Amino acid sequence: MSRKIIILSLILIQGMLSFAQEEGDEPIPVSKKNTNSQKFLIAFSTSTYTDILISPIKFHNTATGKTDVQGNPIFGEIPFQSMQYNIISLGLEPRYNLKEFDDNTALTLASPVSFGIGVTTPVDPDKLEVNGSSGFGSIQIPIILKLFLGNGSTYNTEKDFGFNIGGGLELNKIGLINLSGESDKFNKAFVMPCVTAGILFMRGDSPLEVNFKYGFGSMTTQDINSQGDPLLDNNGLPYRRTARGQTLKLSFTYLMNY
Repeated sequence: MSRKIIILSLILIQGMLSFAQEEGDEPIPVSKKNTNSQKFLIAFSTSTYTDILISPIKFHNTATGKTDVQGNPIFGEIPFQSMQYNIISLGLEPRYNLKEFDDNTALTLASPVSFGIGVTTPVDPDKLEVNGSSGFGSIQIPIILKLFLGNGSTYNTEKDFGFNIGGGLELNKIGLINLSGESDKFNKAFVMPCVTAGILFMRGDSPLEVNFKYGFGSMTTQDINSQGDPLLDNNGLPYRRTARGQTLKLSFTYLMNY
């Protein structure tokens, strides 16, 4: 009896495997493809001499460079602001279409992460008005909601040209490698709103996007210089300096899985 059961089991298993193989040989209808994977796109981006990052003004309690009558260092709230001008920036931009209204229109969540190669310096090289940090390298991590129209919006679009606009937030860190030996508290990462716009056109078999992104922080006013003294103009009169953190980038983006 047990021998018959084993033989019947082997026949059933062989039959199931044959049926599964026949089913696997059949092509999957287009309508049954994973719609989530169809909504995911990824791009590679480059920027050459068109990526500038400026940190917001921050006040830190540190030595002013002056001493009292006993020779002890004098501390004060000193303004810091640094900038980085990248020679080249390389990045990856994963995108997910939250809503595809039709083949040529999509609402997309994108995160164009990029690494910049450049030197971080104080905004004021002479450090008379504002102090700053020195370093090398930067990273940007934006989260942006975009509206795509035409080319590049979905896998099914047949448009030759496209356009997109969007807005969101970005995390920026300049001077990834500290070259000044100062505390990293003088050069912290900063978050600010950003807006973006791009145009797309076909380059060979894949879309190419020319994208502009601008990040902007709130305006900050300072009335003391990098030594903790009142800011004075060329006539020796007190004045206030107003500035904001901001980023500016022009990049070329290539869709990789289109």
